[in-house]
This record gives sequence, C-alpha cells and structure tokens, in this order.
Amino acid sequence: MPYASLDQLKEVIPARDLELLTDFERGGEPSDTRLQRALVDATAEINGYIAKVVKRPLADPPELLTVICRDLAMHRLYLNLGHDMTTLDKMRKNWIDTLKSIQRGESAIGDDGDGPDQLTSPGVAMTDGPARLITRDSLKGY
Repeated sequence: MPYASLDQLKEVIPARDLELLTDFERGGEPSDTRLQRALVDATAEINGYIAKVVKRPLADPPELLTVICRDLAMHRLYLNLGHDMTTLDKMRKNWIDTLKSIQRGESAIGDDGDGPDQLTSPGVAMTDGPARLITRDSLKGY
C-alpha cells in the first residue's frame, strides 16, 4: 500500500497538468492508474532505504513518509513530461538524502511514536573541567 493516496498526490499537481502527465492516449481524462503506479513506485523506493530500520508494512505511515512518497511520485510523473526539472530534482535529492539519513540512523522517520519518552540528557550541567586560562582578574587592564 502506498504511503500517499491519490487525493494527496492530486492536491499538489495543478489540474491542467494531471491530464498531460497521465493521459498518454489523449482520451481527455487523467489516468488514476498511472498516478497510482507512480505512488507504488515511490513507496518501493522509500522501502529500499528504510527496510532495515522500520518493520514493514506500515499500517499508518508517519506524515514524513507521506510527503516523501507524494513528492517522489510527482517527480516521476513530471520527468516523463519534459519540464524543467531543476526544482524537482533538488527536491528529490533532498528527500533521498533524508532517506539515507534515516537508513544510517541519524534521523527519525517522524511521528511514529516509537522513540524514547525521556530526554537523552538528564539536564545536568557539567561543572568539572580544567582551570580557566582567561578570567576577569587576568583581563584587568585590557
């Protein structure tokens, strides 16, 4: 099951582009099948990065995965159209970097609720250390 829905994908694509992106037969109607295929492909790509980090399938994917899926699917669709892809390529690269960061354990997927409930530090300030080299007294006269 894709991490984003058809409606979520359609919300970010202008109506005038939907037909251009999916109606290759020129029947006059956007193809939900092609949109769904783009979402499935984007989900498969995401799973390739997060498979070792998260138990799948995710019944209720975090919002971050929904956004990434939607944007990767949009990139796939526009790639076929031949538009200037500079902005979409940057967006795709950023999302892939995010997925790699999740894969390495440097970032969390988001609002999955599986993280620890306590702070990583108990909030105690460190007070031990070497003697100060510069103090108010040593700076008098400057």
